[in-house]
Amino acid sequence: MIQKKSWLSVSDNTNVNWLQTFHLYKGFKRKSSLIGFFIKGSARVVEPPRVEYKGFKFKFNKKGNICRGLLVRTAYINRRLDGTTTTFYENSTILIKKKQNPKSKYIFGPTLYNLKRKKFKSLFKSVL
Repeated sequence: MIQKKSWLSVSDNTNVNWLQTFHLYKGFKRKSSLIGFFIKGSARVVEPPRVEYKGFKFKFNKKGNICRGLLVRTAYINRRLDGTTTTFYENSTILIKKKQNPKSKYIFGPTLYNLKRKKFKSLFKSVL
């Protein structure tokens, strides 16, 4: 479960490493979100751009930029109807643009079968 002001690691190849949430979508009074929900956050820890990208017009995020994300892993225990449980060590997200398209081409790590968006589920190498 993710609440406001919680820190999320970013599991794609954008230059943002950590994101701090300040808005949870789906409801004005929403207190927490689970896997598959959208969030809005601020980029807190950002890598500097590499030298090889210097000549291209590629937009990099800066510290403090507002980013949208999709929750893919949470440290909260996920239970299924058959009794199995799955947990992850940390909370993580992937960055998206305009609510539906991922910002990066590579996504790292597994996700759960509970992820509601089939479009994003196909991008992961392993689905638990």
